[in-house]
Amino acid sequence: MKESMDAFDIFAVVKELRKLENGYIEKIYQKGDEVFIKVRKEGKHDIFIKNGKWICITKYREEAEHPPDFAMALRKHIGRGKIAKVEQYDFDRIIIIEIQKEKLYRLIIELIPNGNVILVDENWIIMHSLFMQKWRHRTIKAGVQYVFPPSRKNPFELDFEEFKEALKEKDVVRSIVKIGIPGKWAEEICSMAGVDKKTPCNKLDEEQMAKLYNALKNLFSKFEKGRFQPVIVGDDVLPFLISRYDGKNAEKFHSVNEAFDEFYQRFLKEAEKKSDEKERLERQLKMQEEAIKAFEEKARKMKEEADAIFMHLDEINQAIKEEKYIKKDYPKAIINIVHEGKEMSIEIDLRKNAIENAQEKYEASKKFKEKAKKALMAMEEVRKKIKEASKEEKKKEGEKKGKKFWFENYRWFISSHGNMVIAGKDAKSKSNEKVVKKYMGEGDIYVHADVHGAPSCIVKAIDIDGKKIEIDEQTLKEACQFAVAYSKAWKQFGMATAYWVYPQQVSRTTRPGEFLPRGAFIIRGKRNYMRCSMEIGIGEIEIKGTRKIMGAPPSAIKKHCKKWIIFEPGEEDKNKVAKEVAKIFNCSTEAVLKALPSGGFSKKEEKL
Repeated sequence: MKESMDAFDIFAVVKELRKLENGYIEKIYQKGDEVFIKVRKEGKHDIFIKNGKWICITKYREEAEHPPDFAMALRKHIGRGKIAKVEQYDFDRIIIIEIQKEKLYRLIIELIPNGNVILVDENWIIMHSLFMQKWRHRTIKAGVQYVFPPSRKNPFELDFEEFKEALKEKDVVRSIVKIGIPGKWAEEICSMAGVDKKTPCNKLDEEQMAKLYNALKNLFSKFEKGRFQPVIVGDDVLPFLISRYDGKNAEKFHSVNEAFDEFYQRFLKEAEKKSDEKERLERQLKMQEEAIKAFEEKARKMKEEADAIFMHLDEINQAIKEEKYIKKDYPKAIINIVHEGKEMSIEIDLRKNAIENAQEKYEASKKFKEKAKKALMAMEEVRKKIKEASKEEKKKEGEKKGKKFWFENYRWFISSHGNMVIAGKDAKSKSNEKVVKKYMGEGDIYVHADVHGAPSCIVKAIDIDGKKIEIDEQTLKEACQFAVAYSKAWKQFGMATAYWVYPQQVSRTTRPGEFLPRGAFIIRGKRNYMRCSMEIGIGEIEIKGTRKIMGAPPSAIKKHCKKWIIFEPGEEDKNKVAKEVAKIFNCSTEAVLKALPSGGFSKKEEKL
């Protein structure tokens, strides 16, 4: 899972953060290593900084009860200051926010391992920092001149000759990574250039090197021009979709900051909370183990002393009478006796005789045993909680490692008759074209919601094993209901219309004067319309020995799943619903999110 932002992510986020230039800082909050900067410009915006990892505008601000010293120092110096400039330093994971008050201040955000947030004055002298740090080449502490971390040359400033010179590694992709391009973006450059990423550098000809260099420049141009279509894909978030995620379920967002904010809260914050909770439980378990050992030792010692007193009643009574003590602090005293060949120092109560002292120690031993027993019970509860936390981690890991089928790259379900039904993510995605071009064949049916931007849906004339089966009327109804549920209609209507046609009626060939957007198709001839209710079911289905979470029309869910929940559009938040459903089906939240339409939910019926 993506755990921190790379230079490309930062470039895209900073490009949007520039809209806050000329805005005013109202307040600064801090919670641990998280800093929030409230900015007023055409409304209020919160800049979220997770030290060393993340920056974006957030809608999930948290406040500490008592602002730490660093937050108070920032409030004092840059509170009510005007943001003059937001920039990324030399295509590195460093952001500089310039703030103008009576003089110029700079807030430097280092999103690197062991990162920091540093306030410097107009002369780059450090005033305050989140942490004090020291390396061989630089020191972060008040009163010292700020020095940037060592960095490579900006990869986008390389000329062609310098780029060629850099292609020295065993294969192309590793050479591109070496010049400062993150791995997935290095792969994207290879894909854009049409060069296999594993090609040995010594096998590249001049033309291939030129294609790679042009791909590098074209990629940077796309970022410079701000051509962003931010998405969350699986456990990654990007300013736009790249080829490595072709065919994957991509959740689109209106802005880069919104996507990065949602990803952090949905995945990293949740993982952080779970990790913190697990660590807290493990610390608690260790303390309980130590407490049990202490209680058991005290119980053993009290019983041993009580037994010794009973074996030496006369001797102890005589010692009390004659005041033969090693130490006395009335009403307590310590006496020495030899018991079973071992010298023992025993504390006694001078107000009581030997038998009463022994009985008191037996009672104390019983109490310590009881405390150990209760602590052991509490420890078992903590162990259960740790086991549950580990189980959730294993569930996610298991889902990642479990068998993945070809249709999981798309929206999918198995009809009540057994037909395989697949759909694209939306009209603009590559997956929408792919389901039609690659998977629609003779005998199949094309289905589409009568809603702008809805995905294409293909009803296959085969079952899950590839065996040919007919497409019955019930399957057509289910496919139409599936198509409308995963369209924009889910957020707007209680009913919607979809239609089905034959493959030969579907085309991307336009007539003179016609315009066809990306992912769209032209339908010629009669359309067979169906009116559908807005409902979707979530259930657990076993496919070839592998457990999967399926989102499908209610009739298909009830046919194939023993446990299921039926939803209709409502006010319940998607993430909240997904978490509740994940607990019921003992699966990861991510698996449920993939199966749900976009929008709000209301539970209609269930069988659990």
